[in-house]
Amino acid sequence: MIREKAYAKINLNLHLIPERLNNNFYPVRFINCQINLFDELRFKSIKNKIEGVSEDNLIYKAAILLKKLVKDQSLGAEISLKKNIPIKAGLAGGSADAAATIIGLSKLWKIKLNQNQLNYLADKLGKDVYYCLQGGLSQIEGDGSKIISLDSKLPKFWLVIITPEEKKPSTKWMYDNLDINKIGKNQLKLEKIKQAIILKNKKDIMENLHNDFELLAINYCLKITNIKKDLIDMGALNTLLAGSGYSMAGFFDSKDQAIAAFENLKVKYKNIFYASTK
Repeated sequence: MIREKAYAKINLNLHLIPERLNNNFYPVRFINCQINLFDELRFKSIKNKIEGVSEDNLIYKAAILLKKLVKDQSLGAEISLKKNIPIKAGLAGGSADAAATIIGLSKLWKIKLNQNQLNYLADKLGKDVYYCLQGGLSQIEGDGSKIISLDSKLPKFWLVIITPEEKKPSTKWMYDNLDINKIGKNQLKLEKIKQAIILKNKKDIMENLHNDFELLAINYCLKITNIKKDLIDMGALNTLLAGSGYSMAGFFDSKDQAIAAFENLKVKYKNIFYASTK
């Protein structure tokens, strides 16, 4: 039995460069970190089949791709998943599960993958998988496949994350509806936040949080404005949209402050949890 934790991620500083790629998305520059919220996966060896997860799940797709890559159809696994990361919330839960599956099954099946093979799997499964395979504090560039590990350690923040119940549009819709005149204008914040992390300057880190998707998300889902206000009123140092939305994270200086905010706001919001940066 192999057990793996699939950690959620949150971006600290997300910029979209207004020059479309071949896939019609914009190049990205952003910084990711992981948070102490994770799905739990268990892998048990069986013959031939992948059982325990549905065929439309990225876990299943990752397992099948890995079998095809190593050209051994006798490999099999019974996979169980305890899901803790909310879905479609901008926290890369599905991608984290896929990455944990690749890592877990490689151990179970005693497979050693080189970087080219890992890149092939990530490319097939989704760009966030590139980051999830590596984790840690990292800068992501280009089409999302270039991952640069940062040597600095992020000071610990506590987060209260709230996801509106409104249905989120697809990431493609978000890209298609961006105002090209309003993206890529704040890239200086990326260098500033990196320097602030090196200096462990929490105030400057908070001042340089940024997400180019946030304005569009707020315009499309007005409840996000209320969530931001409620988090600030509860003592959040700042707030930030997770990925392309819709989750909004409030950053707190201490666990006690985050728990107090969580307890107050859980009466109003159904999809709410707290965690710390990892």
